[in-house]
Amino acid sequence: MKIAFAGTPQFGALVLGALLHSRHDVALVFTQPDRPAGRGRALRQSPVKQLAVREGLRVEQPERISTPEYVEELRSLGIEALTVAAFGQILKAPLLGGLPCINVHASLLPRYRGAAPIERAIMAGEKVTGVSIMDITPKVDTGAVYLQRQIAIADEDDAGSMYLKLGKAGGEALAEVISGIESGTASSQPQEENAATYVEKITAADMEISWRDPAEKIALQVRALSPHIGAYTNADSRRLKVWRAKAVEAEAFDTESGYGVPSKLSGTSKKQVSGSVIVSRQRLLVVCGTGFIEILEVQPEGKRRMTASEFLRGHRRLESGNRLE
Repeated sequence: MKIAFAGTPQFGALVLGALLHSRHDVALVFTQPDRPAGRGRALRQSPVKQLAVREGLRVEQPERISTPEYVEELRSLGIEALTVAAFGQILKAPLLGGLPCINVHASLLPRYRGAAPIERAIMAGEKVTGVSIMDITPKVDTGAVYLQRQIAIADEDDAGSMYLKLGKAGGEALAEVISGIESGTASSQPQEENAATYVEKITAADMEISWRDPAEKIALQVRALSPHIGAYTNADSRRLKVWRAKAVEAEAFDTESGYGVPSKLSGTSKKQVSGSVIVSRQRLLVVCGTGFIEILEVQPEGKRRMTASEFLRGHRRLESGNRLE
């Protein structure tokens, strides 16, 4: 089947890669225009464009794809379907309705409609998520679903590893659906509206760690925002991103745990000292609303990522009893 593809970030590149390994002909790729990035603000190509260029594919980068001109271009190329994965634009008329438009959504619809479904699923402590291959309709993420694939969220998974898993699964499922559309055997089912849930994009408030929260909630927050966004706290009035962390129960603080609790914190109410630091044997722990967080990898403002032990060696003023804000 002769198709066009629209996508922008790494998730889209993974889906495109799977399509390129299928028997379908990707004749045209749409992606967002190159954007300034990094300290030098140089223009950066999207991961989808980088892959398309390497594969010698024709690439278009419209500010608006839903125009009569692009509808005509698709028709002139003999495109039979437009496939979409994390493109970054909402498709509208006259593009919708002109030809089949099929989307890869990174959740088990109708749950987690909207932006950031992968991050929100991890934050919520879900153990299973997945991908849905669906028709694109004017109302976002409400189209009929052709196929779903479930993917487990392991305890060690963060958003980065789930993007890889879901992108690969989504590409394979999309190729299967396109084959079904081509043969006339594909069928879809409407979503159950009464089971729908919606999620918003990640905001600044989602990134800031509140040490009054339970340790498990903070650990999920860190995993959900790693390795691309980053949860953060403040140390010595400077932002400190936390890239890896794990929850530690209070019962772990015994003579055999390897942690050890300084006497100045012993017997102190955890609610009163939420955010207090425990430095022990080159480990960095923080008292939470309930339980403790062991910080494993951080990034001080203006510096590279580093392990907690590296950070402690360079910040000897940070000692047990100090607080992160």
